[in-house]
Amino acid sequence: MAAFRVGVPLYPNFDSLDVCGPYQTFTLAEMDCLLIGPSTDDFVTSWEGVSIKPTATFDGCTDLDMLFVPGGSNPVHDVILEGPLGSNPYLDFLARRKETNWICSVCSGALLLGAAGLLDGYTCTTHWAYQDVLRLFPGANVVKDYRRYVRSANRITGAGISSGLDESLYITSVILGLDVARLCQLKMQYRPDPIVHCGDPSDTDIRDNPELVSAVLGDWDIGEAATAVKDWLAK
Repeated sequence: MAAFRVGVPLYPNFDSLDVCGPYQTFTLAEMDCLLIGPSTDDFVTSWEGVSIKPTATFDGCTDLDMLFVPGGSNPVHDVILEGPLGSNPYLDFLARRKETNWICSVCSGALLLGAAGLLDGYTCTTHWAYQDVLRLFPGANVVKDYRRYVRSANRITGAGISSGLDESLYITSVILGLDVARLCQLKMQYRPDPIVHCGDPSDTDIRDNPELVSAVLGDWDIGEAATAVKDWLAK
């Protein structure tokens, strides 16, 4: 039986954990993971400075079982504002994958699915700070909570960054069964036990530090991203 093929399309300033965490899970599950970019000759660099050379190209990669779109430091400016559908190589690649068996994202990668029209009519999530931005895309039914991942038919979207680990284990359980997911988790020794509990605005540490939410929203300038999406949609 041919290996299950996962395509992870890269773009400048992607988030390395969005890519590398799920990539390791899927590799341990013996899926065939392709890192996709405009060319296999040039590196694509994350916002942290991690450079990855794609193993497949947008034009040459057609046969996928799953599309897995990562988030990034600001996908609105780094991808969406590059142009409308029809003249945006990254979004056009996503739109051509509309018939892929599984269409997934983690973190702000959901904004790219939304811009490509791939979340119309589906329930979805993204990083908590970007939920209101995702709601700007017509047809995207964004949850009003902080669950780590959401499945809606063949769409599976993850919340922020580290959620990709939980999401990829869930995806593995759906595709290959719980036993395979358990083996992957055990091999990674993935058993989170953080010293702090500040993972989303509902977490316990936020009760005594509510200013942290405003600090994150200010650091990332979510309002600017929302304005940019509105302008892009209006064109």
